[in-house]
Amino acid sequence: MDEGTRRRALIADGCYLVGGAALVASAFLHWIARGAGSGLRGHALFDALVALGKHVPALSVGRLTILWYLVPALGAASWITFGVVGARARASKGVALAAFVGVIVAAVAFVHLAGTARLGWGPKVALAGGIVMFAGAWIPEPWLGSRSGSRSPMPTRKSRYGDSLRDSL
Repeated sequence: MDEGTRRRALIADGCYLVGGAALVASAFLHWIARGAGSGLRGHALFDALVALGKHVPALSVGRLTILWYLVPALGAASWITFGVVGARARASKGVALAAFVGVIVAAVAFVHLAGTARLGWGPKVALAGGIVMFAGAWIPEPWLGSRSGSRSPMPTRKSRYGDSLRDSL
C-alpha cells in the first residue's frame, strides 16, 4: 500500500468512526429545540408529541421510539463491526446502510412531527453522522484502489504451483 492509498484509507476509517460517534452522541442532544418536548428524550418525547395531536402516518408511538433508539444503537454497532472486521467489510457496509436509512427515516419523522423550525441538534448531528459513516464505508472502494493498472481486487499471492492466485481464477 503506497502512502497516498494509506492516507485515504485512514481518512475513510476516520469517517466511519466519527459517523458512528455522531450517531451515539445524537441520543444525548435535544431533538426538539423549543416548545413541547424540548427537554424530553426517548419514549417520553414521543408521548408528549403524540399527546399534542402530532402523528406520522404508518408509524405508531412505539415504532417511532424504536426508530429513535435504533440510531445510537447502530452507531455503537458500527464501532463493533469496525473493530472486528474493518470499515469496508460487508458487515460494516450493512451497518452503515442501515444507519443511513434509519437516520433519514428518523429525521423525516421528526420534521413531520415538529417542523423544521423546532428541530434541535439531535437529528442534525445524526443525519451528518449517517452521511459521514456511509461515505466512509461505501465511497472509498474505487478511491482506495491501486493506480498501478491492476484491476483485480484479489491479492497476487503465489500458489504452491508457482502461478499467482489471480491468474488461476
